[in-house]
Amino acid sequence: MGDKLSASEALYGFCGWLSARKERVVISHVDDCAVLPPLIKHFCQANELDEPRDGWDDNLKVPPD
Repeated sequence: MGDKLSASEALYGFCGWLSARKERVVISHVDDCAVLPPLIKHFCQANELDEPRDGWDDNLKVPPD
């Protein structure tokens, strides 16, 4: 196993970190989600994850509700 987290490990880790924080984070289609990008950046920096590549969202598949 390598030193870097895989994408799925990072997602699980990020969600685990959010759920364990003392400060509550509420995100949904009706809430202001501006708090999320700085948290993502902080988590990525702490785990030495690469910055997103140009056009990364071209390959993103979002499951339906």
